[in-house]
Amino acid sequence: MIQQEKVSAKLSLKERDRRYALIRAGLKEKGVDCVIVNGSNLFYLTNGVPGELYGILTVDEVPPCVIVNRRHLVDISTQVLIEAQEWVSDFRPGTDGSAAVERIRELHLDKGTLGVAGGLSYRFYAQLQSALSSAKIVDVSDIFTNVRTVKSEEEVALIDKANRVFDVAIKRVHEVARPGMLGSQVVQEGIKGMWEAGGDLDSTFSFNFGSVPAQNPILAELCLNRRITQGDIGTLTAHAHYSGYAGHSDQEISFGVAKPLYREMFQAVLHVRDAVLRQVRAGATQRNLIDAYRAACKETGFTSSPHSQIHQYGIDVPEFPGPAYRIADPGAETGGLGGGGNFALRAGMIYSISPTVVARDGEDTLLGGTSLVVTEDGHLELGERMVELLISA
Repeated sequence: MIQQEKVSAKLSLKERDRRYALIRAGLKEKGVDCVIVNGSNLFYLTNGVPGELYGILTVDEVPPCVIVNRRHLVDISTQVLIEAQEWVSDFRPGTDGSAAVERIRELHLDKGTLGVAGGLSYRFYAQLQSALSSAKIVDVSDIFTNVRTVKSEEEVALIDKANRVFDVAIKRVHEVARPGMLGSQVVQEGIKGMWEAGGDLDSTFSFNFGSVPAQNPILAELCLNRRITQGDIGTLTAHAHYSGYAGHSDQEISFGVAKPLYREMFQAVLHVRDAVLRQVRAGATQRNLIDAYRAACKETGFTSSPHSQIHQYGIDVPEFPGPAYRIADPGAETGGLGGGGNFALRAGMIYSISPTVVARDGEDTLLGGTSLVVTEDGHLELGERMVELLISA
């Protein structure tokens, strides 16, 4: 059993202040008085607070206000939350937009310009419009996507640890997964491995397997109640999490000696990945990477897939770069760039590069890779796992 205690990995106040300064500069540029956030944008402002629902950050040097699910504060004082972390000092109980409206009125911004960023519900948005009818409400999500696109050294360190958590899960599955086991049992072993390695409790693990290799969330769900048989080949994918940051990649495992086709396809995966990695550096573009992927697939005799698995991530999987990084796409007619479109790579961007190759008949798919951080002259691999086709006897 793995004996590894999770050490404190909370981000520093210096990191908090860096984020606040960048976001406030973006708000000032747009003439916005404050921003209301939830979800991962809220996490970005707080470093993670139990029960957090919404946050408000003003353009001025006023401490942010965080609205916490009122049930979390029924029997305890907000002082407990204040003393449990360093980033936030103003907490309010709530369940909907009422507490946010109250705080905005306290700040005398009820006739100002209010920014919103993220997936706020229609009900919340309607409450703002109704209660603050004299305010102007604008979408400033692009401020957050711009700021979050390039990771700081502290963020990269957490993502590296998250990928090492995933590496431990792969090692555990390789050791224990055998024909006869249910898919759900393998998933449980992978998740336990991540937990024991210090991963967050919401880390997830996906396992596709069968006589024909594939990677698909629907098939992974169906595989939970299926037993592994000799000759199956499986694809392991995870959204490992460490202190709120993700580790993400893919791993192939064969139960018994892999078929010649799959050994050939995995060699193609290695060839294609190497071709893509040679393009990765600050100043390259997403189009450069995808063109290299497609050209390398042709060289192997196998085909490419719209599910190329060459994308960015960070807190969320995937994450797409903000508009400040997007550029025209000279190969727009060929498509294949995903939701982020074309953009310029910058040092500090996080990538999962795990290219997919498709068999000549279009049914079998194999992929494999690791995560990396872009540097000025190339890239740095995260985690310590080798890109290889694992064999389970």
